[in-house]
Amino acid sequence: MPSHVLSSRWAQLGLAATAVAAVLIAPLATNTTAKADAVTIAGARSLSDQLSVQFGPLSTKTTDVHLLAYNDFHGTLEPGSQSLYGQFTGGAAYLAKVVKAKQAAYGANEATVFAGDGIGASPLANSLFHEEPATIVANLMHTDFASVGNHEFDKGSAELKRIQNGGCHADGCTGAPYALPTGGTTNIFPGAKFKYLSANVVVDATGKTLFPAVGVKQFPTTLGSHKISVGFIGEVLKDTPTIVTPTGVAGLTFQDEADAANRAAAQLKSDGVKTSVLVIHQGGFQSAPTLNGCSGNLTNSPILDIVKRLDPSIKVIISAHTHAEYRCTITTNGVTRLITSASSFGRVLSDITLTMLKTNGSLVSASATNILIPNALNTPALGVVRQPDTSKEDPQVASVVAQYVAAAAPLANRVIGKIQGDLTKTPTALGESTLGDVIADAQYVATAPAGLGGAQLAFMNPGGIRADLLASAISSGGEAIGEVTYGEAFTVQPFGNSLVTKTMTGDQIHRVLEQQFTGCGGQAVGKTLQISFTLKYEANPSAATCAAKIGNIWVSGVPVTPTATFRVTMNNFIATGGDGFTVFKEGTNALGGAQDIDAFVNYFAANAPAGIAVPALGRIVPVGP
Repeated sequence: MPSHVLSSRWAQLGLAATAVAAVLIAPLATNTTAKADAVTIAGARSLSDQLSVQFGPLSTKTTDVHLLAYNDFHGTLEPGSQSLYGQFTGGAAYLAKVVKAKQAAYGANEATVFAGDGIGASPLANSLFHEEPATIVANLMHTDFASVGNHEFDKGSAELKRIQNGGCHADGCTGAPYALPTGGTTNIFPGAKFKYLSANVVVDATGKTLFPAVGVKQFPTTLGSHKISVGFIGEVLKDTPTIVTPTGVAGLTFQDEADAANRAAAQLKSDGVKTSVLVIHQGGFQSAPTLNGCSGNLTNSPILDIVKRLDPSIKVIISAHTHAEYRCTITTNGVTRLITSASSFGRVLSDITLTMLKTNGSLVSASATNILIPNALNTPALGVVRQPDTSKEDPQVASVVAQYVAAAAPLANRVIGKIQGDLTKTPTALGESTLGDVIADAQYVATAPAGLGGAQLAFMNPGGIRADLLASAISSGGEAIGEVTYGEAFTVQPFGNSLVTKTMTGDQIHRVLEQQFTGCGGQAVGKTLQISFTLKYEANPSAATCAAKIGNIWVSGVPVTPTATFRVTMNNFIATGGDGFTVFKEGTNALGGAQDIDAFVNYFAANAPAGIAVPALGRIVPVGP
């Protein structure tokens, strides 16, 4: 097994004498499949401030290993107006200060990991430089391992390998100079100093995992030179191909998460590693979120289905993807597991303690605390502008953030228009949102002219709407309240998708609306399409059949019949069946259009000088009597 010694990191912390070895297991072959254990969920419970799951007898011959975990960072260099639990939270420099303080306190008995989506769907200051700044920040936080997330594949596996290995983008090393963890800079992108792991992502041409399936880190004990090991298994949700453009996942197979994790756990055991941690980009939600809570016990969440079938040796799970914060225990077939998730955008850090036997590295107990990452002198409220608390910033990372924010400023700080009130992703009971309405309207207007598509209606997938637009949110450009900058608009729509207009029948429109509901038309996860003002329909989510979940449909006030045809605009992601909306692929006479961000920007200009009004919600209505 190849060995990577992280000596520079510990030298920085004054710990060179106890250098820690990080070992990467070779990519797993995939010609065998471990049989999944049949398990039953015995329940998860809400947690008090102190949680400890005991796996063996307590002993004085133990040592603590500390894991620092974050997820879904999405290149959030600046915190903006992000908040959580009544506080302004998140941002790179603020997260880094807490991480580094914990690392200094824990010394050599610590590992830092993130559970995917460190890059992708990111604000302009990161995206403009090909996701390199967020990778530099992760390096400066001395990250050890990362699971891939679905957004790591936004630009394809070849580009993700460049992020791992370094080297200039085809456009050049536009983010130079690049800060190095050891100090100094380089003009060539150095790549990730941490190791991506992908136990369930297989390259079709080779049958091997894209990145190593497993990483192992060794930690010192008081028993002379004897070390103990923790194995990290990295995974992404198997449904990644349904939420990433086809070019992003070309040539790859995404395997069942539990099966792949069990194969990896078996490999770790055969290598003598007795403690395994699953770092997985899949997760769940709390029903009534509270810090360090587990309300709802992750009921009906994808992560629960995976945990049911895990090998008993996997007792600690670092989860992600849902942008939720929780700390839970799950018991299956007498095996209790600890599972955490650290929200998103650097707003939370999970601090996990593994108590292990010094002699053989067996796990005795595990505990966790989710730490909020505040960043302001004041608290959020309607019309309140965040006042940064720079004392909570890590100076090294703050300097990197300032570098890229300044470089992006000429474009990011350009005011493109105004909003008359807050436009948010917050859905109604039927799934409609004010921001979704506005984006769908912008895409309809951009493609309505006959020469640009002749659109009669437009659809927008909710997952492509990444942030709210708040009138009181002031960017680093210092614009007035109510003004919106290009950078803020880009944060809302960062993917650079292009618009496509197709001809669809009334029957196809009905069936694509049915695909909003889990189990209908092959849909794995329910999600509500956002629609332009020219479309209105009735919805009944509780109806027994998929067809009955959609009632009457109107386009420009005229009832839609199954055989009538319409010109329909969507982005290229859902046009090719993304997010499970495969009926869009049945559309004909496709005409390509502008990028979604350009349509959005132009819509602001079209609504000047008053600005975009907050639309009344009522395009999706309950089925009538």
